[in-house]
Amino acid sequence: MSSRRLFNTSAMRIALRYAGLYAVLMTLGLSILYWTSSDYVDEQISTGLKQRMLELLRIDKEKGRDNVIHSLNAQQTIDVKYRRHFLLLDPNYKKLAGDLEEWPPNLNRYGEVANVWIEGKLISDQSKEDAYWPMIATTLPDGSRLLLAQSLEQAEELQEVILYTIVMILLVSVSLALTMGWFIGQTLLARIDNINTTAKAITSGDFSRRVPLSKRNDEFDELAEQLNRMLMRIEQLLAGMRQVTDNIAHDLRKPLSRLRSRLEITLLEARDPIEYRQVLSETIEDADDLIRTFNVLLEIAQTEAGSFRGEWQPVNLSTLLEGLGELYQELAESQGKHLTINVQHGLSVMGNRHLLAQAISNLLDNAIKYTHDNGQITLEAGQQPEGLVVLISDNGLGIPADKHSLVLERFSRLDAARSTSGSGLGLSLVKAVMELHVASVGLEDNQPGLRVRLHFQ
Repeated sequence: MSSRRLFNTSAMRIALRYAGLYAVLMTLGLSILYWTSSDYVDEQISTGLKQRMLELLRIDKEKGRDNVIHSLNAQQTIDVKYRRHFLLLDPNYKKLAGDLEEWPPNLNRYGEVANVWIEGKLISDQSKEDAYWPMIATTLPDGSRLLLAQSLEQAEELQEVILYTIVMILLVSVSLALTMGWFIGQTLLARIDNINTTAKAITSGDFSRRVPLSKRNDEFDELAEQLNRMLMRIEQLLAGMRQVTDNIAHDLRKPLSRLRSRLEITLLEARDPIEYRQVLSETIEDADDLIRTFNVLLEIAQTEAGSFRGEWQPVNLSTLLEGLGELYQELAESQGKHLTINVQHGLSVMGNRHLLAQAISNLLDNAIKYTHDNGQITLEAGQQPEGLVVLISDNGLGIPADKHSLVLERFSRLDAARSTSGSGLGLSLVKAVMELHVASVGLEDNQPGLRVRLHFQ
């Protein structure tokens, strides 16, 4: 995986933007922390100097000047980083004690802490460099002057530690953000590559490929599942289209050839008008059969693709079944057969009335067609524990159990049905209509005959 491709991913770009924004916010926040801590240290130093000066004034008043000098000298034994510097002058400006060589010329305020520039020559410790020191000065009752100063070496070291810590926190935070962005970018890109690889394979003609799923069960797996369902549906539709094409080429070639042969034979010699009319009449009948077959094929294709254009609304199935039953009762009686209707009232489904009527009509037509004289056909419907069930039974020829799935395919006709008219599309249309209505169609042995079960969820 190339770095350029990784940096072009949305995840990495978002991570970079987040890291930049995070760096700005962290810098702002840590800067505030740094300046706040510096102000706090300065305040502590100022407070310490004021308290020490008040303490020395109290000692001078209560115990005398010698005790003040003793207290100041005792502090000099402390580590140079932590001790305060001082200078005590008598009223004649003569140095009495202290490690400062002379009074700073820039010190003009008394009784308040001020930052004053201290040159190295004013300090007995020559290792000290020029710098600003906070200091406080006061005049004692006898006219002597006392100066306290605090070196900032310790405070500066503390500020350096704080600054170093802040910089390290900033670098680590930004590095973690970038690392996380790189990791997330790699992970997302690998998941997307799986989808791209599958898409390329399908584009090349391998419709059996599917997007692999992981064990995470995340949004990418949800997307992969939806894509796999879509690919499965596309594969089914393409397979159905190929099957329709093959079936049309195989099963419609004969009627088209028969029609053409009849016309050629008719044109071989002169015939009287009655013969011509008879040939034309038979040709029109064949053409009508072909048109009906193509219309049924188109309707099946639209239904299977879910693109059938029609009203989708609650359908009173009881009324529909009773109406169709009465219609086919008359047809059955005209052929010496008996159709019994037993439909529960108040049955309703959501769907397309025209398609449901056509599916039921196909089943009733088949039941009557393949039942012997005096045969019994039954149309039943009712609400059962597993859902709404419609049963169409007959005691006719029946269909072998191993052929049940076969007869639901297009142009599929058993040997026993070859002598009857039909295209072999009736049951495949029923199957397509049931699938569109999220229902199932099942074939069962009626012993003898066939029972068709339509199950609505």
